[in-house]
Amino acid sequence: MNKRGELLASHGYTPDPGLVQMTESTVTFYHYTHKENVKKILAASGGLWARLPVVSPPPDLQGLHLVEGLLEPLSRWMIASPYFGDLGLEMLREYAGDILLRIEVPRDFPGLYVADFAHVLESKYVLRRGSPALNLGYDCTTGEEVCKADANSYIPVLEYVGGHVAPEMKATRRGPGIAVPSQFIKVSDVQPLQ
Repeated sequence: MNKRGELLASHGYTPDPGLVQMTESTVTFYHYTHKENVKKILAASGGLWARLPVVSPPPDLQGLHLVEGLLEPLSRWMIASPYFGDLGLEMLREYAGDILLRIEVPRDFPGLYVADFAHVLESKYVLRRGSPALNLGYDCTTGEEVCKADANSYIPVLEYVGGHVAPEMKATRRGPGIAVPSQFIKVSDVQPLQ
């Protein structure tokens, strides 16, 4: 998957039905965090911190850092993927907290993309289950091919109309720092992991 914006659905894979939640003026997405981080995130000077750099990025994503989010409180690809089963949920429980935050930003909020987490899941599936689920042919020993495919899957949020096997939101910014200020974040009324 070396071409920018290439969709796994265009190669015959079944896409997740999840789409971006949008109105005429807003985009909504979700982020799980640990209970001890909620107060800091919601503080007036807080927000969602972009710590991770986009790895192996195409030129337009170079220098960006990201924070990950979900299109839905608990996406189908996390709990019942036709390819990965519940590996997404397993990883969520391992790496993220169980408090769901709801993020609602203006439609013109900069740096929002939908990427296909299936590339990362493919690598994790090989490492944890011993065989590939999608048979994409990645060399999973270094992660380089997986990271490149993940970065190439970024689609600007307003252009995403489906096609990813495991769609996730990426809120980006230049360098590390707050990607989404606290004014756009609240604790979700729905808490699927509680």
